[in-house]
Amino acid sequence: MKYFTILFIAILILFNSCAATFRHGGTPPAWMTNLEADFPQSRYLAAVGSGSSRRRAQEDASALLAQQFSVHVRVNTVAQERYAELIRGDQRYREIMTMLNHTIGTQADQTFINLKFSDPYIDRTGTTHVVAYLERQPTALIYRDLIRRDLEKAEDYFRRANTAVGSLRRYAFFDAAYIMALNAERMIDQLRIIFPPMAAMMEMELDLRKFTAARDREAANLSYRIAIDGDTDGRIAGIVREAMSGQAISYSPNGSMVFRGTWSVTPVTVNPNFRSVNWIANISLFDEADTTIATFFRDARENGLTETQAETVAFREFQRQLSAELARGINAYLTGIVIGN
Repeated sequence: MKYFTILFIAILILFNSCAATFRHGGTPPAWMTNLEADFPQSRYLAAVGSGSSRRRAQEDASALLAQQFSVHVRVNTVAQERYAELIRGDQRYREIMTMLNHTIGTQADQTFINLKFSDPYIDRTGTTHVVAYLERQPTALIYRDLIRRDLEKAEDYFRRANTAVGSLRRYAFFDAAYIMALNAERMIDQLRIIFPPMAAMMEMELDLRKFTAARDREAANLSYRIAIDGDTDGRIAGIVREAMSGQAISYSPNGSMVFRGTWSVTPVTVNPNFRSVNWIANISLFDEADTTIATFFRDARENGLTETQAETVAFREFQRQLSAELARGINAYLTGIVIGN
C-alpha cells in the first residue's frame, strides 16, 4: 500500500508539472501581452512565436528573433560552409558548439549561440505560443570565448601560410585565416546587438584587413591557363572562365595552373520526333606541381526540336553543373591542405 501511495504522489506531481509547463487555455503568461514583463530588454533579446505545434512555434519565434539581426548582420553562406569544414574535428570547438549552438534554419539564415525557449502556452484555439530568447550577458561571455578561439586559429593559419611552400599552399592557409577572421567579425556583428560593451572590446582584437590583404596578395600570384581538346571555337574555355569568376585564381595564357581535358558533343538518334546530342566532358584543374585540384566528368544526352537546340541545352547543362562542382572541388582541396587531408 505504501508503494502505491508513493507512486500515486509521484504521478500527481508529474501531472501538475506538465500542466504548469503546457498551459492550455486559462490565464496566459504575462509575456503573451507584455513581453517586457518576463523578458526585459535590458537583460534579454526575445521574440514570441506561434504555431500549430511546439516545434512550429519555436521555429516562428526563432525566425522573428533573427529579424532583429538580419538587417545588421551579413551572412556569407559559402564562408560559413568553409568555416564549418575548418573547425570540424577540432575538439575545442566540438564540445562548446555541440552544447550551445542552435541552428534556426533557412528562414532565419542565422546561427545563434545559447538560444533558449520558454515553456509553451496553448491558447483556447489550440495554437501554441513560445518565446525564443537570448540572455544578454551570459551569452556575451560565450561569444567572447568563441571569437577569441577563432582569432587564435586565424593567427595560427597566418603563421603557417608564411612558411608554406608554393603559392597555392600559401593561399590555402591565408584564405583559411581570412575565413576564421570573417566568422569572428560575423559574431562581433551579432554581439553588437546582444551586448554592445563586449562587442566594442572584441572589435579591438580583430584586424580583418590584415588577413584580407595577405590573402589578396597571394591570390595575385595564382593564375591558370586552359588547354581542352575538342574546344574548337573556345566556347568551353569561356564557360570555364565564367565558372572560375568567383574564385581567387585568375586566368592567364601563361598561368602556372592548367585546365586540361576533353570535350565532345555529337548527334545521336533516339527518337525520330526530336533531335538528340550526346556530350562528354572530362576536365581537370591541375596545380603548379601538376597535382589534381578538381575534376569534372559527365557523359549525358540532351534533346531539342533541332540539333542546334539540343546543343544549346548541352552547353547550358555543362555550364550549370561545372560551376557548382568546380567550387566544391576547389574549396575541398584548399580545406584539405589546411587540415591535413
